[in-house]
Parts: sequence; structure tokens; C-alpha cells
Amino acid sequence: MAMPPPRSNRRRATPPRWLVVPFLITVIALLVDASVHSRSPKVGTTISNYAWVDKVLPDITASNEQGGEIAHLAGSPLPAGPKAAASELQAIAAAAASTYRSVATADPPQEVTAAAGLLQACLAARQQGAAEMAAAAEALVGGGSASAALGQMSKAVADFQVSDNAYGLFAQHARRVASLPRSRWVSPGSYELSALQAFARRLEAAPAHAPAQAITIDAVSTAPPPLSLLGKVEVLSPASSFSVSVVVADSGTSAVSGAVVSVSVAPAKSSASQQASAKVALAAGQASTVTLAGFVPPPSTPVTITVGAYLPGSSQPSASRQFEVELPGPNFPGTSAPTTSASSPATKSLTSTASTT
Repeated sequence: MAMPPPRSNRRRATPPRWLVVPFLITVIALLVDASVHSRSPKVGTTISNYAWVDKVLPDITASNEQGGEIAHLAGSPLPAGPKAAASELQAIAAAAASTYRSVATADPPQEVTAAAGLLQACLAARQQGAAEMAAAAEALVGGGSASAALGQMSKAVADFQVSDNAYGLFAQHARRVASLPRSRWVSPGSYELSALQAFARRLEAAPAHAPAQAITIDAVSTAPPPLSLLGKVEVLSPASSFSVSVVVADSGTSAVSGAVVSVSVAPAKSSASQQASAKVALAAGQASTVTLAGFVPPPSTPVTITVGAYLPGSSQPSASRQFEVELPGPNFPGTSAPTTSASSPATKSLTSTASTT
């Protein structure tokens, strides 16, 4: 029987462990490097796009704040006075210009060039609109023409609307890169002509010898609102009754306590007229909204609304407005009928509310 060869006492040669570890680390590093380089163009582009959005995001936030400040000034009393408001608008316009320059020099990546152009167009329109609003305020404070200032304000609002449209397109383009904040300089119902007129009156330079107490009517509106105009008659939305809101302002140099806002409607259903009034207290330069509700006119008949603002203890209005409205009835013909009157007037007591704006 053949004997197996004798076992060798010599072990197979193996590399030392201290050589294996560096080798494995080198292999892993090469694999990772190859993986990264295979994806590097896309990854690098994405990182670059995010970096650009992060860079301009503070400017977008600043622009939002600037638009809110202008809207607040335009729709609120001016406790610090017209000059302070005009100076604040100048400061906001300068800030809007700075925001535009910051974004214009941000050097966007090629992949977001279109979105960056839309953002720049948005901020350029806001810069121009803010400058126009500030110039209009400065002109009014200096005694300039109210009609010219209103025209300049309207141009500013048009620029604000253009900027909102540009921002909406920018947000659509940049949505694939990052989630962006909502940015709007013109909210629904803001900057209407009546609101701009009231703002202009608050900014107008006071006469050299302004009366201690004076009250003005800044705006009048109805609820429901008018749907159409037949001649001089405003045809309201169909309803059984309507209310009248009056914005009054203290245009004197001292506060007014106990001023009266009065609204009358003639003719009224089953009576010659309806009348309601409310008292309001105003600080110098302050504006307040008074709403008188429950007016019931004859259906499909034009009625005359007369609004008056009275100083305390006065029987003569310091300011007044008059206009015609009509509530369509079941047989509304679509044309205005002549206003009728009754020989024996009657007065109905109505509810009222007042709120400071």
C-alpha cells in the first residue's frame, strides 16, 4: 500500500495584513470616485441651482416686506403726518432698488437663466412702482396737483401688477429647484381708485390755517355692490335690502368726538324716505368706516342716496355725497324709471356699525 507523501511543514506564503488594508481602502476609493464622476455633471448642476435659490431667497423675503409696507401706508391713517409717510415711501423705494441690484448681480447658473430673468423683471417693476408711489406722495406733500399724483399712483399700481405676474411665472420655472414663498404686491380689492383717492387726500398738504376740527368723506360704497350703470343710476345686485358704508376722516388739527355720519334713501318702500345715522370719534388725521344697514327701496325703482358728515353740534354737513341706485325687482325692465317723491316724508330708524380703519 502506497504511503501518502509526507506533509510539508512549510506554510503557504500570505501577504501581511498591513498590506491588505490599504489595498482595500484604495479599491473602495476608486469605486466611489468613479461613481461620483459618472454622476458629477447632474449633481453639480443641482447643487449650483440650489445655491443660487438660497442666495436670492432673502431678497424675495425683503421684497415681500416692502410691498406690505406700501400697502399698509396706502390703506391706513397717517398718525405721524404726511411728511413722515412720504419719507417712509422714499425709504421703501430705495430698499426696493437695492433688492433689485442684489438679485441682478447674483450670477445665476445657465440652467435657471430664464427663471432668474423673470425674477429680475419682477423686482425691476417693483423698484419702478415704488419710486412712482414715493414721487406722487412727495408731490402731494409739497402742494402738487392731486390729479397728477393720482395718475402716478395708478401707474405704480400697474407696475405692481406686472411684477406679480412676473413672479408667478418665475415661481413656476423655479418650482423644480425649490419651494418658494408666495409673493404678491397687489391683493384682490386693494389699490382701488377710491382707496388711492383717500390716500391722496391724507397726503395733501394742509392749508396754512387749517381748522381745528374738520371732517371729510373719503369714500362711499354699497352692499350689494353695483353690477351695471344705467345712465347715472347704479344697478345693484339683486337683494331685498342694501347697506351703505362711508369712510370719513378727520382733516383738522385736533380730534373730533361725536361727529355724525348720516345716510338717507328716498323714496323708500312704504315711506317717503329712510334715514340712519351713527356717531364716530376720530383722532387728527384718522379715518373710520361707518356702515348703515337695512335700507329697503321700492323694487326696480331708482332711489337717491344722500350721505352727510357733521361736526358735533352742527346742523349743516361738513361734507356730503349724493348718488342714485336701483335694486332690481321681479319685473325689472332693464331700464331706469324716473325717481318719484312723496309729499309727506317719513323716517325709519336703522342699525349702524362703526369701525376704525
